[in-house]
Amino acid sequence: MSEECSSPIVDADLLEAAKENVQPLATGRRVTALSSILATPHAHRESKLASTRNRLRINVDLAMEDEDEDPLEAYCCLVNWTIENYPQGHSAESGLLELLEEATRVLKDHRDRKWRAEPKYLKLWLLYASYVEKPTVIYRFLIANDIGTDLSLLYEEYSAVLERDGRRQEADKVYKLGIARRADPLDHLKARHADFEKRMMCATPVTLPESASPSTSRRPATLATTVNRSAAVPLAPATATPRSNAPVQVFVDPSGAESAMERNAWPDLGTRKTRIKENVPQTKKMAGSTLKQSKRTASSSSTSASRIVPFMDPPQPSASRIVPFADEEPTVPATPKFTPFRDESVSVTSPVAHAPDSVMKVKGVDVASYAEAEALRKDPLKNYGTEGLGFDDTLP
Repeated sequence: MSEECSSPIVDADLLEAAKENVQPLATGRRVTALSSILATPHAHRESKLASTRNRLRINVDLAMEDEDEDPLEAYCCLVNWTIENYPQGHSAESGLLELLEEATRVLKDHRDRKWRAEPKYLKLWLLYASYVEKPTVIYRFLIANDIGTDLSLLYEEYSAVLERDGRRQEADKVYKLGIARRADPLDHLKARHADFEKRMMCATPVTLPESASPSTSRRPATLATTVNRSAAVPLAPATATPRSNAPVQVFVDPSGAESAMERNAWPDLGTRKTRIKENVPQTKKMAGSTLKQSKRTASSSSTSASRIVPFMDPPQPSASRIVPFADEEPTVPATPKFTPFRDESVSVTSPVAHAPDSVMKVKGVDVASYAEAEALRKDPLKNYGTEGLGFDDTLP
């Protein structure tokens, strides 16, 4: 009974209202932590998160200097805390992209390249690749610098990215490269490769245009030249395509009865002049002919002289003007002047009263941080230089 009472209560309406601003994770999120973050006001949340971030940052600095500490674990704690407490994902406030770039770059050659074979270090790289525009650049960098090449996770994620881009042959080569290097766990990598081959067999093949395959277009002509035209009965007459210039066979009644066309009363259609006689007007000379007029026209000409006078109403006498009644304007007394009370000891310097800093704060935007994050998203290896990449960056 005490355990039930001590369990925290989660506001489902709060989660429902903010679900559009929460980035989903493959591992899921803790409902209690997410509800606690969303229920905290923004001003209080920033101050609380800033103090925790500073503490975790101090742990990272101490671990980098102390040989007995584990800086990889300190960076992983800071990254996981950032992902959990900033559910919207990467933003100018969280600085997640800059943090991932710093962790992967600093630990690359730290302590004689000790962390290159660690699964946690590889996961930091994979998480960093999920936020950039071209993740294939990072995967090529990892293979060229032997980072995580003994782990099957590298080849599985790299092949999945290539498969999403439609580069199936390159994805198959990456799977085979991991199997050839016997990446651990090898059985899981082989199973993923087998699933990939099944998907490729079920996928629609890439169709080439007709101009790209001239041999296919010439195939029917080659088959037509090998047909034995002396054969009396074809093997499949129903499937043979008839020639377009072949004569059409006309049906003949085997009974020999006369058709209706032979008993036609007008076997001759005549000439064209006789057929269009309805469309040709009959013409004759007008000299000496008299035009007949109808009786209605003759009678109307005799009565056209009489003019019809329309009826008009007699003029009406002008009506007397009605003057509406209007009340006399009342006399309104003058409004007494009202003087508000002012404290003489307080001097007003501005008509607008400002809220205290504890109530309202103007949120500042770090333009430099936003520009750095955008640059890393477009070029994730910009801080390494061209000599430290280990591969040609100009290739796709």
